[in-house]
Amino acid sequence: MDVFQRLTEVVRKQHEEGELPDFIVPLLMKVAQHPQDFAGREELVAKLVERVDQYETYSEMCCEKIGFGLEDIHRTLDELRVRY
Repeated sequence: MDVFQRLTEVVRKQHEEGELPDFIVPLLMKVAQHPQDFAGREELVAKLVERVDQYETYSEMCCEKIGFGLEDIHRTLDELRVRY
């Protein structure tokens, strides 16, 4: 399974079973469904997969950061130049 297929799998899992918000799913799927647009940037896509997989709604609510939040995911999408 390549990194783009893994992103599709992780997005679906976190959206259906986790708390990944509806509004971010189209941006993430834009990356997953258009691997040709992100050729050569697979390392960044892998970073995105990790952040989505470890997404926590309240990642920064206590004194210790747990998992990744929407800000982390948006930051990686910005690095990939993916916009709404």
